[in-house]
Amino acid sequence: MRYLCLLLAAACSPAPMMMTTTDAGTDAGVPVERGPKALPLDGDGNGLWWDAPTSTLYIADDQNNRILKYRDGEGISLAANLPMAPPNGPGLGGLVLKPDGTLVVTRFGGGTYGEVVYVKTDGTGAGVVPNIPKDRRRIGLALASDGTLYDTYFVRINNVNVGSVARLDIAAGAETEVVGGMVKPVGLALTSDTMFITDQTANKLYRTPLANPSTLTTVVDVTEPDLLARGPNDSLLSGSRSNGVLQFSSSGTQSVFQGGFQQVRGVAWDEQNRRVFAVDHDGDMSNGTTHFLQIIPVP
Repeated sequence: MRYLCLLLAAACSPAPMMMTTTDAGTDAGVPVERGPKALPLDGDGNGLWWDAPTSTLYIADDQNNRILKYRDGEGISLAANLPMAPPNGPGLGGLVLKPDGTLVVTRFGGGTYGEVVYVKTDGTGAGVVPNIPKDRRRIGLALASDGTLYDTYFVRINNVNVGSVARLDIAAGAETEVVGGMVKPVGLALTSDTMFITDQTANKLYRTPLANPSTLTTVVDVTEPDLLARGPNDSLLSGSRSNGVLQFSSSGTQSVFQGGFQQVRGVAWDEQNRRVFAVDHDGDMSNGTTHFLQIIPVP
């Protein structure tokens, strides 16, 4: 089994070299912003998805119950509004884009309003996946190469978290557990044969075979990881509450890919233009709140 390019015959890359913009081009010759750059967000981002064919980054805006988008030369703008948020707020988590142009995002729900919602990239066709349990606190989301969706969630039973990953069928309104035994699973990333999961409370990065995702193996112990994404050199990247973007190899090696941020949530990798996007959440309300989209160049 090949884990992430053997999930790195080499261990994780060192923290990326700082370099300034525009040594590549997108459609119509628009200069690429490679960073380092901190773009203020009019909202509070969480899940990210980089769509290479359209050179568009999609951002789940937890503050305003919507999906934003970033494109070079255009900046950050509205992509689509989501179905009405529950009374306790949007609680948006992971974000994926299906091949048919449907954006799908999880809603945490606080044990009462847990949902998965969707909308087309043109703002049409918004809806809520029916029939799935509302008591599941959903966070992570991943899309397999065959189109299968998976989500992470946990339920709270007598003040104890019980976490799982499920297979999600939007059309049928069905959610089926495929792996359990976790506490607070958050991030989820897939290769052709392996599922990787971060557990924010257990402080673990796990892996399990995608063909039979039932037995968890610990890849590495890690402090408070967040959402997961594929990264440079077939590594894994994760946000963290400890002011950085983390990078992992299958052998158990971890490193700080880039530090000096606030609290990193979603991350995304633009392979063509060799840059990483990270949502930088400001958790300190004492001096006002500023959330950022960070653009990190990769040599």
